Amino acid sequence: MHAASNYNGILPLLCILILMFFLYPPPASAGNGIAYYVSSDGNDENPGTSPDKSWKSIARANRQELKPGDKLLFAGGKTFSGNLVLDSKDAGTPENPVTISSYGEGKATITAGLGSAIVFRDAGGIEISDLVCAGEDRTKNNGCGIAVINTLPKNKKLKHVVIRNVEVHGFGRDIKSKDNLFSTGCGILLGGAASDESKSGFEDVLIEGCSAYDNEFFGIYITGYWNEKAKDFANHNVTIRNCKMFKNPGDPNYRENHSGSGLLVEDTDVGLVENCTAWENGAMCNKAPGGPCGIWAAVSRKVVIQNCESFMNRTGTAPDGNGFDLDGGCIECVLQYNYSHDNDGAGFLVFTYSGAPQEDKGNIVRYNISENDAVKLRQYGAIYIGNYGKGMSGIEVYNNTFITNQPAHALVNIHGKNIGVTIRNNIFITKDAPLVKIDKNSDKILFQNNLYWSEKAFKVVGEKTYENLESWRKSGKEIIDGKPSGILTDPKLPLAESHGEAGDLKRIKNLKCFNPPPGSPAVGYGIDLKKFFNSETGASASGKNHGNHIMP
Repeated sequence: MHAASNYNGILPLLCILILMFFLYPPPASAGNGIAYYVSSDGNDENPGTSPDKSWKSIARANRQELKPGDKLLFAGGKTFSGNLVLDSKDAGTPENPVTISSYGEGKATITAGLGSAIVFRDAGGIEISDLVCAGEDRTKNNGCGIAVINTLPKNKKLKHVVIRNVEVHGFGRDIKSKDNLFSTGCGILLGGAASDESKSGFEDVLIEGCSAYDNEFFGIYITGYWNEKAKDFANHNVTIRNCKMFKNPGDPNYRENHSGSGLLVEDTDVGLVENCTAWENGAMCNKAPGGPCGIWAAVSRKVVIQNCESFMNRTGTAPDGNGFDLDGGCIECVLQYNYSHDNDGAGFLVFTYSGAPQEDKGNIVRYNISENDAVKLRQYGAIYIGNYGKGMSGIEVYNNTFITNQPAHALVNIHGKNIGVTIRNNIFITKDAPLVKIDKNSDKILFQNNLYWSEKAFKVVGEKTYENLESWRKSGKEIIDGKPSGILTDPKLPLAESHGEAGDLKRIKNLKCFNPPPGSPAVGYGIDLKKFFNSETGASASGKNHGNHIMP
């Protein structure tokens, strides 16, 4: 009786609950979270939990506290004005990230006016994808397309940031602004700005499939709080792949340092940049002590830049305008399998300066191509290695092909004291420029087993001038175990063959114009580098085709 009475009371209640479920369904699930929708046809009084009950504005989205697993979705093909600002209360987790993206067909566009489109502050566990972020005018804007910033103290690393398939343009920097946190004029900015000046930043970062153009300072910028005495890095395990950075021109009125780079990875321990392209950046960088670059790393350890193309990057009246660069404070970083051409400055720069936090050592430049770089700044050549700081040691440059018909000061340029560099198994080709220039001769600079070719005559210049290979060998530069090395001969590269369309990375593996053909004196000439390196490096470096950057 008692049990039957309870059952009879529960049955009507279950019927009521089922009816309420259909009349008032729960919010849409996003894994372990809730999906919120924003549409130009919505209403901010709606719950926002379905496309037909969407919010209307970014202002309403800003008021919502997002939880791990939640999604904030904007209607594809629609435009939303405003500035999306989220903080630590909106953080997700690596397992259940907070997601900002589009729904329906196409990408939603966030027009940020004179500010930033999306700002995440002190939050990890976030994913941003399939959006267009547009500033009103890079010469007036004072923000970023996407800014992900960590201001937390005590070297705190926030984990898991993914930025995928976004387009960012029109962002700049008001140099008169006192807001130094977000006023950086980037398409995408990620890094630490710790309140206690420590090395707080981000860990496990992926930026993929993004386009950044018409931004004043950087297309993409990874950084941390600047400290000349730092021994640690703000960011760890950063991957950037399949991105395009172009026509980020720089600010002609900013004179304190460089502006107008495509991509800079800075203050990072362990990183990978691959399958990226950078072109026509930096043209308006004027009268600054440092200049722009297509793709580069600085103050970082174990960053690899590979399978990228950087071309037609410019500078105004500032230095540089390089294709690729391992700059001050780089340790055990690698440039490999890249193609640089037609840049104002060097194809490949390896450089350090006074005040770099780390002493540069163990950096590698291998299996790259530089073709007709130093279009404007002749002192750079195909590769420029320069020390204006604490010194450089353990630099290895091998199995590259460097070519120019430009009237450069030299194809290979080494400047400054206390540079330890070994240059092996490279192909050097010039029309009439000197092959090498060394302004401070040193026994720490060693050339071994390189192939030299000039349409006019062999020439090495600097503190001393060498007008034939024999005298260059006698200087101690082109010898191995006390025996002469290096050859002066035409490698017979089929350079007249098609180079394909610039920026199409798919073509690079099949570019035959830089491969020594059968019968070339370069084929089989390269020395096995395993005798100089440890087994891991040697295995990557070995290969019979001298200077071939396509197949190791």
